[in-house]
Amino acid sequence: MTDTNTYAYVDADTLDVRIIRGEADTEGTIVGRLDAADLPALSEAADKLLATLGIRPVSDWRDVEGGLFTVVEETAAVPTAG
Repeated sequence: MTDTNTYAYVDADTLDVRIIRGEADTEGTIVGRLDAADLPALSEAADKLLATLGIRPVSDWRDVEGGLFTVVEETAAVPTAG
């Protein structure tokens, strides 16, 4: 079964926030970058950034190798790479 969920990923090194659409999307689209001052609370800062783009998390943020990850719902069109 193919994964068609949409995810948000915060890279802990670059602080890039990416939207990843399903398992076929291996790179994702960078939709913003967090400030270094946001480091103590990356998930809260990412939630605020995503809200400005019409995206809301539908699961808790989880630690993954190199960053944070959550399932999201897009309530507005988000640009895609292309």
